[in-house]
Amino acid sequence: MRSDERGVSMSVFACGAIMALLILAGLVVDGTAQLMARERAQGAAAQIARWATDASVPYQVDGSDGRNVALTAARTAAANYPDLNFDITMDQAGVLHITGTKQVNTVFLQLIGVSSLPATGMASAVVIRP
Repeated sequence: MRSDERGVSMSVFACGAIMALLILAGLVVDGTAQLMARERAQGAAAQIARWATDASVPYQVDGSDGRNVALTAARTAAANYPDLNFDITMDQAGVLHITGTKQVNTVFLQLIGVSSLPATGMASAVVIRP
């Protein structure tokens, strides 16, 4: 080995290690942001389901069908979360399904071409027929 080549292999290793650490930091930072958005979507979907079933209870006590009231209440409650997109449906059995989604913009993962990550939260509630 010549004296002017000394340290070259260490520089290559250091560059590789630094790149690996940057990618790992990107996964940690952007993954944490995605997890936080998923928890927010999950909590919001659960809160909307709770709001909808609570709104339909007085109608069910009177013997009325509270499903339309529950859907309206769910859509009204979803407006309280402008940063999330909701899909609110009710099946034939009277089960209300709420799915909240959000695209989280990445910080570090943009360096490798990933500009956003999806975050989804789901909740269901039974709106009992009279």
